[in-house]
Order: sequence, then C-alpha cells, then structure tokens
Amino acid sequence: MAKLAVVGEILELIAIEGADRIVQAVVDCGDAGRWRGTVPKDVHRIGERVTVFLQDALLPESERWAFMAARGWRVRMARFRGVPSECLIVAGAPDLPPGSDLAEALGVKKYEKPIPASMAGDAVAAFPSFLPKTDEPNYQTVPDLVADFLANPEHWVCTEKADGTSCTVWNDATGLHVCSRNWELSEFSASGAGNAYWRAARQYGLERLPQGVGLQFEVVGPGIQGNPMGLSGLEARAFALRDIATGKACSFARLQAVCESLQIPLARRLEIGAPSSIRPPSGSRAAV
Repeated sequence: MAKLAVVGEILELIAIEGADRIVQAVVDCGDAGRWRGTVPKDVHRIGERVTVFLQDALLPESERWAFMAARGWRVRMARFRGVPSECLIVAGAPDLPPGSDLAEALGVKKYEKPIPASMAGDAVAAFPSFLPKTDEPNYQTVPDLVADFLANPEHWVCTEKADGTSCTVWNDATGLHVCSRNWELSEFSASGAGNAYWRAARQYGLERLPQGVGLQFEVVGPGIQGNPMGLSGLEARAFALRDIATGKACSFARLQAVCESLQIPLARRLEIGAPSSIRPPSGSRAAV
C-alpha cells in the first residue's frame, strides 16, 4: 500500500516568481519517492527533516490540522502562483530516515472517494488478496520504473485514466466474481436492486473471461463522477489484465486480445513507448 505520511528531507528550496512568502521545496521521501511542495519562505533549510503528507492522505479532524479543514482534511495536488504543490510539507519530524512511515502515529487514513448508494451494491467479501487493487503508483514513487520506460520505449503503452469507478472481475469454478475498488459484491441486494459493477460485467458477458486472470476496468457513464465523457449509457474502459497465480500484469498485447474477444473497450491509448516524454500525460496510466 502506498505511504501517506512519511519523514522527508529537504533537498532544494526554489524561488517562485512573483511570490514573496512561499518557495517550492523538493523533498526526498526515501522509498516513497521525491516530491515537490510549497513552504513558507525563510523558514526551512536544506537538509532539514520534515513531515510530508502525500496525495490522498486524510488527516484527522483536530485543532492541530485545522488549516486543512477547508480542504476536507485531504491532501491533493494544488497550485500556488502557478507552481504545482504535490504534497503537504510540515516542519518537524522524528529523527528517522527519509521514507519512515508516520501514518499510524499521526492517525492518517487514506481518502476513499464516496460511491453513491445506487451504485455501491452489497459486499459479500473483502477484495481478494490474490489481485492488486486498482491504486496506481504516483510517478514520483517509481523512479526505477520510469528509468526502465526511458531505456526500453518499446515496452510500454500510456492509456487515458477515464473518470469513472474501478471494477475488477474474474472467473473460477464457482462462477463470475465482481468487485468495486475495495469489496467483492453480490449481484443483487436483498431488495433485488442491482449495481453498476455487475451491470457492466453482464453487459460485456464477462462470465466468458478466461479463468486464471482478473480484468480491471473503469465503469463510466451516466450517474458516475458526473459523466465527464458525456456517454448516453453505461460503458467500460479496460486498462489491466492480471495473472491470478502471480498477481502481475499480463502484457498489453494479451490484454488487447482478451478485450477484443469479449468486445469490451480498451482505455484510450495516448502514447506508445515515446522516449521523448519523461512524465506521462496528466490523467494517464502506463502499462507494460
């Protein structure tokens, strides 16, 4: 699971044009990556240990963090004077190495986007341990992977992150299984109501998905995240195929072949192994 609050060490302090009170700080967070955030000017120094709250950290509602109340206590990407601030940097930290996890000690939880009751469905089990959830790592946390993409541009495909709700499905001897981001769901509630995840799975006949793999896709359309794509009906955008035995991603070619056989749409491809672009486009996933 991605870290949410860690010890960081300030590596750089960069002036922001037109800003008299803030500067941009670059912080080393060990295995949690390297991040940038804005901090008060003339308060911090190079080499200082600080507490860094990473994206989707949900701070406890307390007087200590009252300045975050207006943001719903959630850390997310922001811009100050046009400069991106990817994290929240706070003075003071335990005398521990960069990357040391502070979430439990500080009572920090992960923000979970609420799902409308009409979509949610009834849970029958936790998300399975043999498949990874659809949390994608931030660019800042995977420098080795980025370096591999640059060295081997033919090995990756960059796809659009559709603004919907993620779904994971697989088949086994007992039949079709359908999950939201956190739970395996029953197809119908006690009252007989259905849910968007199972409707999408049935729409594409995913009971035909080969056993031994899990398919992950975004459910998009009316009633989901404001339907920014302007769709008239429920649709899917597939982005990953996982080998259940290993939990690892299958090749993009295999994902493409499975989607073609099931006639389920793939997430829109933005780039294919373009070595000139170090950062993937905003709102994208990179897959090998």
